[in-house]
Amino acid sequence: MLSFFLSFFLPAVFASPISCRSADVDFYNPLLSGGSMLDKSAGLGEPLNVIISAKSTSTVLDINSPLGAINYFRAIGFSIECFGQHLGTPQSANLGDGRGDVNETAVIRQDFNIPILGTCIESLTGGNHFRVFPQTGPAANSGALFLAVSKEEDLSESHNIIPDGYDIGRFVINHSLPPPLENTVTWVQKYVTEVTNLTGLLQVGSEGINHCGSVGIAIDGVVKMLTVTATLDLPFFE
Repeated sequence: MLSFFLSFFLPAVFASPISCRSADVDFYNPLLSGGSMLDKSAGLGEPLNVIISAKSTSTVLDINSPLGAINYFRAIGFSIECFGQHLGTPQSANLGDGRGDVNETAVIRQDFNIPILGTCIESLTGGNHFRVFPQTGPAANSGALFLAVSKEEDLSESHNIIPDGYDIGRFVINHSLPPPLENTVTWVQKYVTEVTNLTGLLQVGSEGINHCGSVGIAIDGVVKMLTVTATLDLPFFE
C-alpha cells in the first residue's frame, strides 16, 4: 500500500508542472518548418546530434524538475556547470516550433562521477559537454530535448572543439547507453534508455559546422535518439 501511495505522491511533490504535449511523436523535424539541425555559433553551428524523445517519461523532459532532465543527466555522468556559472556566450537554435532562434536552456558538463566539483574539473581540463534546447514552441510543442553534444579542449585552448569532437562527443553519450540501459540514481529514480540511430537530419561533412582554425570538423550525419523511461525505485518498500 505504501509503495502504491508513493508512486503517485512523490512525483507530485518533486516534479514541476509540464504543459500539455503530444505523446504521438518523438519530435517534430525542424527542417520541415524553417528550423535547423545546427545551432548558431560564431556564424556557423554545432550539430544537434542527440534528441531525447517526447515519448520519454514526461519528468525526464522537464529541465526544472528535481526528478527531471538534470537528474537523468547525472545518471549518465553529467551535471550542471561548475557552481552553476556559465561564462561563455549562449548559443541559440531554431527548432521550427514557432519561436525562432532561442538560446540554450542549459549547458551540461561531464562530471567524472565526482559530485559538485566534477564539472569544475571538466571546465579546466576539457571533456564532454552539451547544450540543451527544448522543442516547446506553439507551432511544434513536442517537448523533446535537442542536445548539441561535443568534446572540447581544456580552458587554455578556449574550450575549442577537438578534431572529430562532435561525433566523439555523441559516441561518449551512446557508449554510456547500450540499449537498453538501466541506471539507478538518487531521488529514487530508475531509468531505462533505448537508443535509435537517425539519418537524414544532419548533412554528412563539415559544411556549416563550427570549428577553430582552417581545418573543418566533419560529422557522420547520425543523430542518436534516446527514449527514456523513468520509474520510482523503492526496493525497501516492495
